[in-house]
Amino acid sequence: MIFAIGTLLCTSFAQNPAGYKCNAKATDGPRENLPKLRRGKFDLVVARSDWAQNGLKGTGFFKNKGADTSLRSLFSIHSAPLTVIARAGSNIRSVDDLDGKSVKLDGSATYLVKQLPQVANWDTSAFDTYKPNERNLLRKRLCSGDIDAIANVTGYPSSWIQKTAQTCPIQLVSVSGRQIDRLVSGSDALSQVSIPANTYRGVARPTKTFGFRATLLSSAGVSEDDVYAFVKSTFENLPQLARNHPALSGLRPSNMIRDGLPAPLHPGAARYYREKGWLK
Repeated sequence: MIFAIGTLLCTSFAQNPAGYKCNAKATDGPRENLPKLRRGKFDLVVARSDWAQNGLKGTGFFKNKGADTSLRSLFSIHSAPLTVIARAGSNIRSVDDLDGKSVKLDGSATYLVKQLPQVANWDTSAFDTYKPNERNLLRKRLCSGDIDAIANVTGYPSSWIQKTAQTCPIQLVSVSGRQIDRLVSGSDALSQVSIPANTYRGVARPTKTFGFRATLLSSAGVSEDDVYAFVKSTFENLPQLARNHPALSGLRPSNMIRDGLPAPLHPGAARYYREKGWLK
């Protein structure tokens, strides 16, 4: 999804009358993108906000590489929220109902669930982190009732969840409340998310949750004028971009310039936002 969206943004920018060139490259993700951005091999990259935070602070994967204090944010795009699915009609409607249940989680969901304050008091003996190649089997196990819920951190709409909803009726589990609010307010990488109604078959109401965002990043050494032009092009063409990919629909500038931005704003981005009256 990230490469597809990056390609859309790049193609749109390359059509700018000023004659800018933009080439989107498929990579191994933030493990490759962020170090190459730091070395000046890339001008712009897309990375999830938690990876951006780790790169900025020199934590996680970047612990041995040190902090990249030159990292700069442009804007965030689609959300990658914690998405918990259960069988329709089950008694799992809120995240607190996972206490004592059999839950399979991907790696990022495992990390986020562990951050929830209430988890310390749960019975998580049947919580288990799964591998990507196990997902199709997990769909069958959920639909058969062998497991109670599956938790992923993924953009929406997720093709895997869509197929699961076509295999058996599902419901999305709400992950919200005061404890979640406090968790999100204490992290630059996290933001509140509402998965729209009818994103998945049979789920007729919006579902509140939280998670990360895909973030456009650059470096302090990249030209202010070039970043300004890219940001201006993106926001001026946002309605058309949204029509070309469902993950871009419903984006609001007020959220894009605020949510999921661990690194300081690049001066080129800040200049455009001030011109629009979005920043003082």
